[in-house]
Parts: sequence; structure tokens; C-alpha cells
Amino acid sequence: MFVGGPNQRKDYHIEEGEELFYQLQGDMCLKIIENGKHKDIHIKEGEMFLLPARIPHSPQRYANSVGLVIERRRLETETDGLRYYIGESTDVLFERWFYCEDLGIQLIPIIQEFFSSVEYQTGKPNPGEILRAIPFPLNDVTVMDPFSLQDWLNDCQENIALKQTLSLFGDNFETEVKKQFLILN
Repeated sequence: MFVGGPNQRKDYHIEEGEELFYQLQGDMCLKIIENGKHKDIHIKEGEMFLLPARIPHSPQRYANSVGLVIERRRLETETDGLRYYIGESTDVLFERWFYCEDLGIQLIPIIQEFFSSVEYQTGKPNPGEILRAIPFPLNDVTVMDPFSLQDWLNDCQENIALKQTLSLFGDNFETEVKKQFLILN
């Protein structure tokens, strides 16, 4: 899906699959929780970033920015999470888990539920709301840095000319993005 800015949010999305970000116009900041700590991933215009599965993330888009986000189709057994943290900590304030068919439609009622919740009003978890165990462990990998797609293409020109199959992200991901280049004269 193509997503435009501005979009500043406090919620974090968690899913079992990887997400590919390609920034077409302007820059963005992808806030993540990496190994229990907040981290900002700055994705500049023309850069790609593959977010590993099961990492909480919150896209922050600036005015007049446009990015492409590719998510895989979920299995019926998978659930996505939407989570809010207490202030700048990694302590969970509020979360909901759901089967995702259309993220753009399904997030709205959960966000509305949060903004009308006791948790939002007090900034504290509701003792009456028992946080369930999450359906899968969060990922503890260190994420890659975003990279320029154009620089990657320039660096691989020789291999492209030889019509070799190339990997964009290496072997550390579930998503396999390989391109067999066909040069037409």
C-alpha cells in the first residue's frame, strides 16, 4: 500500500511477518522496539528497509512524504497486535490482538477504543484489564540499516549485466526478494 504523510502516531504495530518499506518521496522515521529499547530508523527518500517479523513498530511520516509498504497476506492462524506503551518506557499500557485482513480499516476501532479507555485517561494500565500472554515471542534481532536502492543497483551493475539472480536482503530474512534482471536492447 502507498502511505502519505503527515502521520504521527503513538501506537505500535506487531505482526508475525516482515514488512518492506520503500520511501518514494520525502523521509520518514520508523520507531521500533529493538531488544527492549526504543530506536528510531530514519528512512530517506529512495531508501529501502526490511523490518524483521515480530518487532513492534510505529511509522512516523512527515508532510508531503509518500512511501510504499508491502506486507504479506496473513495466515488464518496469525494475529496482529496494536500496542501502546507508558510514556517513553517499554511497559505496556494497552494492547489488542486481532486477525488482520485490512489494517487500514481494522486499526480505527482499536485506536478509538484506546482513546476512550481508562488506560488513556490515566496513563496507567487498567488493573481490571488483564494483559494476555502475547501469541508469539518478540524478535530479538538487531535490525539492518536502510539502504539506497539506486546505490544497490549501481553496485550490482556487473552482476545485472551478467543476468545473475541477486538477493536484496541476504539470507537473514524469511522474505526472499530476488530479481532476475532481463536487459532488453
